[in-house]
Amino acid sequence: MWEINNYDQIISFLLSVCLGAVFCLIYDIIRAARKVCLNSFLAITVVDILLWIFYAFVTFIFLIARTDGEIRGYVLIGEMLGFIILRISLSHLLYLALSFVFIKISNIKQMGSKFIKTFYSKIEKTIVKLCLSFFKKCKKTLENARKLLYTNKNIVDTENALDETTTQA
Repeated sequence: MWEINNYDQIISFLLSVCLGAVFCLIYDIIRAARKVCLNSFLAITVVDILLWIFYAFVTFIFLIARTDGEIRGYVLIGEMLGFIILRISLSHLLYLALSFVFIKISNIKQMGSKFIKTFYSKIEKTIVKLCLSFFKKCKKTLENARKLLYTNKNIVDTENALDETTTQA
């Protein structure tokens, strides 16, 4: 015969209510992130699919841990109840706070990217100036080396020409 322990079922129900509240918190975080950065149709679709897969996996693990893998209606009802209670009560305030935080993070990120762009452009200009001066110095050195090479070549040619004239005579 099966042993049904009411105490374990009550604990499982209360834990499932807490799990539903955690699911609502995760959803509020994602909702606030959508307001700032994840606002394309593709991003919303992909995040929603991944979120529901995550919820299903966590619920499955919870069912394995608390009910030996048996699907119990009170666990699923507890999750929905926890989600709905938090959604009705604190979700709006939490969403506003998280939206504020994500907007501030986005502003800091934009300011940081502006700073990095100006810093990068200054470094880029300095590197370009250094490269141009290096190439100019290399060009002068090569021109001087070419003059020396041509001078040496002319000297060698005149020596060869003198040797040829002496052998011919």
